Amino acid sequence: MPGMDIYPGKEDKLIYEKTSALQEIRIFDKRNGFRYMTLNGVQHGGHLPGRPERLVLPYFRSALAALIFLDQPRDYLFIGLGMGALPAFMRVVQPGARVDVVEIDPAVLETAEVWFGLNQDEKLHVTVGDGREFIQHTERRYDAVFLDAYRDLGVPSHLTTLEFMQEVKAVLKPGGVVVSNLWGSVVNLLFGACARTLQEAFPRLHQFRSYTYNYIFVAETNEAEMTPGEILSRAKKVTSSMDLGFDLVELVRKNYTPATEMEFHAEGLRDPKPA
Repeated sequence: MPGMDIYPGKEDKLIYEKTSALQEIRIFDKRNGFRYMTLNGVQHGGHLPGRPERLVLPYFRSALAALIFLDQPRDYLFIGLGMGALPAFMRVVQPGARVDVVEIDPAVLETAEVWFGLNQDEKLHVTVGDGREFIQHTERRYDAVFLDAYRDLGVPSHLTTLEFMQEVKAVLKPGGVVVSNLWGSVVNLLFGACARTLQEAFPRLHQFRSYTYNYIFVAETNEAEMTPGEILSRAKKVTSSMDLGFDLVELVRKNYTPATEMEFHAEGLRDPKPA
């Protein structure tokens, strides 16, 4: 990202480390004030301490393209907490919204609260547990579900399948969307299969490129296709109604690709058949 070094470097200062039951957690500070977390040596998020209203990482910004496809969203669910940047950001820029988060590792939640300033309250709540189990049992309905659970460079397999996506679709409100953060094929051998599964589960699919190895996919439950002009117009409306701190219209112009009929040369993923 122009203007700020956001990537790990040898000169970065290690300020915290802990080995949980699931992974090795480390927190680093850069000289420019940027703080980031690594899980098993892989960077997972980063921000400027004390500035939850500012999203620095490109894929966080791309994920907010989901707002283009929603009408007056109020309820969000995040599967995977990381450092908590996006949930905290939504709590600040849309204070009336309800933000639920599911994180499997209690040590990650503790790290987000202590080192990244995540504050739970009546509008932002974190559940410690498995994301799929939460989806299967919740009675709440959401405008958007953000899928950002990772184990090293891969998404846990039970959070990638068509059956799981159908379960996610069931907790969406009418017109809701699913936002999936995927490492690209350079580092993720299942990138194409994950994207193909989203195509199979949802009628419309949109891809937003990041300037890291990440791609953000927004999967719609709506059948109707938006023209490129309509997408830009709605991006402009979001930018004018919500202080995102960046130009969503310019992000769409540079990074958007229709993906409903994109060829991924892979088969969709399925739950294992019972023995």
